[in-house]
Amino acid sequence: AVMHPESRQVIPLMPEPILNTDGDKKQDCEHKATQRFLTKLREDHPRLPLLIGGDGLFSDSTIIKHTLSLNMHYIFTCKPGDHTYLMTWLADYTDDWPWIEHTDKGHLHRYRWRNGVPLSGQSTAPEVNFLEYEDVNIETGRVYRNSWVTDLEVTRSNVWRLIRAGRCRWKIENECFNTLKNQGYKIEHNFGHGKKYLSQNMYLSTLLAFFLHQILELCDEAYQLCRKMYGSKRNLWEHIRQITNMFIIPDWYWLFAWCLDPKHKEFTLDDS
Repeated sequence: AVMHPESRQVIPLMPEPILNTDGDKKQDCEHKATQRFLTKLREDHPRLPLLIGGDGLFSDSTIIKHTLSLNMHYIFTCKPGDHTYLMTWLADYTDDWPWIEHTDKGHLHRYRWRNGVPLSGQSTAPEVNFLEYEDVNIETGRVYRNSWVTDLEVTRSNVWRLIRAGRCRWKIENECFNTLKNQGYKIEHNFGHGKKYLSQNMYLSTLLAFFLHQILELCDEAYQLCRKMYGSKRNLWEHIRQITNMFIIPDWYWLFAWCLDPKHKEFTLDDS
């Protein structure tokens, strides 16, 4: 999905299914599907500047090299337990590595970085730029920690933007997957691909509906007012179902106007 730290909405992209294709005897996996997805994404958008975010699965040499070969940038989660060589290198060969701090809305933000460090001990491993971050809740003392690797040079002027970009990956879980599961889209079970790919096609149809709704949330004032009035998508969908069961709807704006002000909505029945 396309996401931005300052936008609640996310725009889903065409998903890449995990399945064994003709001629491939080895079991397919998320790692292989990711490489296919990135290739197709660049083919669909050859000139679009892209910064790819991802969890710890992506911060390995294969995915990083593939991303760079497609003229894309990346910022991938880098868990210390998965990158012991990198962490040992930082501990042994890095001097004078101070934390920078600032306070905002009851949180203490601490971060530091090092550019041009080895991802692993392999001779072919790419050099990466490492960024470490802590968020301390001043009132409760609760600490959130994360770290990333990126090909973008980290500087004092862009470090906070990179941290926000790295952290906004949670939106694909909350604003995308959680919405599809709990806000009336009914995507809450894994049915596989289904007989003759029926489940996969139903999923794609649902994702297309979600895609259009996200566009409406970003661009359409009438839809935005309906969302605000009914609180949740689930409530809005249920109200729309009730209206469409009673009336023939001439257009979407008629429907939105009815949802917003049913007492004053004027309409006529078509006797033909």
